[in-house]
Amino acid sequence: MKQKLNCQGFSHKKRNKSIEEVKETISRSEGWIVNFSMFSDLALSLSIEIEEAGIPALYESLSQILQLSDFDVNSTKPGSKKEWLILMNISFTKGTGDLKMNIPDVPG
Repeated sequence: MKQKLNCQGFSHKKRNKSIEEVKETISRSEGWIVNFSMFSDLALSLSIEIEEAGIPALYESLSQILQLSDFDVNSTKPGSKKEWLILMNISFTKGTGDLKMNIPDVPG
């Protein structure tokens, strides 16, 4: 059974910019986004799989771009290959709650 870790993050940047930065950071830290849910332009929920040894570096990198809740990265074991699941919720402070996407009509 995978170990689980919950984390809350806040972004004060534009949503699209924050999402791209978070995706790149997770990828650089050798983590994988296995599931996500968008909640208008207010929040995003991510499920991230990562080896235990990579959690401290991921936390450090994400804390450079998000305001993160604390979690005990010192309880992880360096060098461990054990898979962990990080459940992360990111709230966007500049969200309005009424995100609309205009999709053009496709002929045919």
